[in-house]
Amino acid sequence: MSPNKRIFLNIVATYSRSLFALACGLFCGRWTLMALGEVDYGLVGLIGGLTAFISFLNGQLAGATSRFYAFAVGRAKANKNQQEGLEDCRRYFSLAVTIHTIIPVVLICIGYPLGIWAIDNFLVIPKVRIEDSILVFRLVCLSCFVGMVLVPYNAMYTAKQYIAELTIYSFITSTLNVVFLYYIVNTPGDWMVAVCAWGCLLAIVPNLIIAVRGVLLFPECRFRWRYSWDFARFKEMALYVGWNLIGGLAWLFKDQGVSVLVNKFYGPSVNAAFQISNTVNGQASSLASSMLGAFTPAITTFYGAGEMEKCRRLAFQSCKFGLLSMLLFMIPLSLELPTVLRLWLVDPPAYATGLCWLTMLMLLVHHSAFGHIIAVQASGKVALYQAVNGSLLLLTLPLAWLAAALGWGVYSVGGAMILAMVLCVAGRVVLSRRIVGMSGRYWLFRIVLPSVFLSIFCGALGYLPRLFMPGGFIRVVVTTLVCEAAFLPLSWFLMLDADEKAYIVDKISRWTKGRK
Repeated sequence: MSPNKRIFLNIVATYSRSLFALACGLFCGRWTLMALGEVDYGLVGLIGGLTAFISFLNGQLAGATSRFYAFAVGRAKANKNQQEGLEDCRRYFSLAVTIHTIIPVVLICIGYPLGIWAIDNFLVIPKVRIEDSILVFRLVCLSCFVGMVLVPYNAMYTAKQYIAELTIYSFITSTLNVVFLYYIVNTPGDWMVAVCAWGCLLAIVPNLIIAVRGVLLFPECRFRWRYSWDFARFKEMALYVGWNLIGGLAWLFKDQGVSVLVNKFYGPSVNAAFQISNTVNGQASSLASSMLGAFTPAITTFYGAGEMEKCRRLAFQSCKFGLLSMLLFMIPLSLELPTVLRLWLVDPPAYATGLCWLTMLMLLVHHSAFGHIIAVQASGKVALYQAVNGSLLLLTLPLAWLAAALGWGVYSVGGAMILAMVLCVAGRVVLSRRIVGMSGRYWLFRIVLPSVFLSIFCGALGYLPRLFMPGGFIRVVVTTLVCEAAFLPLSWFLMLDADEKAYIVDKISRWTKGRK
């Protein structure tokens, strides 16, 4: 399969998966809130955040492992020696298995007692919920542990661009989750621990299946004791992961630090509002993130093969298509957000609407230059980039703390997050130009400004139904149709270049001919 066809297939698969997950996630979020109640719902999000470092490190290691796999494939492609690429990947795989077995054991030994202490002594948790909160924490730790051990297998799917198969597992787990949550919302009871146990099960079983399938499907997934420790490769991976940890830890401290800050200043009820905000925007941004996941291994492979022009082009396309995929849903959603939350949750928590708007804007700013992150990580030259990126992101916490301490209210915390993200993206664009030669002018004039104009124009048209229709489901549908009717043609003329238009026309033409 050609690289372009593989990318196209992966985009279709991941986008379909994300649309399905988006629909399921909206129902699941509502049902979870209804089944647990506002306080328990906020506590589940807060306690889950205590293992955020493990989940975060898991993601960092997975990204690094996948990057080195894909780079080895690209390097072998440039040298026209597939056997060398196979052995190179196998060396990285064996080393990754060793690393991903040792690290989670160490993290659990350190993090588990700290988490228990925080639940007992630091966080604002009702006394009647202390024991259940500890059990929830144990379940989340188990899920994180198994997930981290099995990362080397999952990363091979991404590096080899077998993303479409992962979509199947996502469809199945999303469907099962909907069935379970529909059951509990119609069955009164204390479901806090059961919800977390079910989530743990859905996280562990698919990863085990993926690991077994990986061994059968990929010859690279053959553990070799002689490759299980390679100091030179370990140093290479450790430096890459270590510098990425700086930027990643900044994200972690931003997200979880803000969650704890809100808990201390405003209590669990406002944590629930933040949880709703993160759920809504997480589902919307997952569309962009899944699409970017389809681009990432191809960008890394092109870089490994020395095809820099193709690498940069794909990175810009990932910025463009990721941003468009978010705006497609966020423009009508932002216009009808109060109505959507009422239809979804019936009685949404206070501040949920405003926090959703603020988080939405922050994520749009972030995804406008997400391709720059992929390109820099593909190069492996991440030291300066992550140092600057992490420092700018860390501004979120002092800014948010200052705003809360001065009594500026909950929304000022969201404003601090947006300000820090704007600074972060500006630094990202400047450094990616220096490291991989990505043009800041092209990004500004071919991606950012057209998307701003697109958002304003479609938003203005989408506002028109509010002038003559009462709020409700019908107006949400009409607003969405008006926005999309303007969004699709304007995206075609404003955002896509000639090659991208020709590629899309060719794919549609082939699909049409295939149906005749």
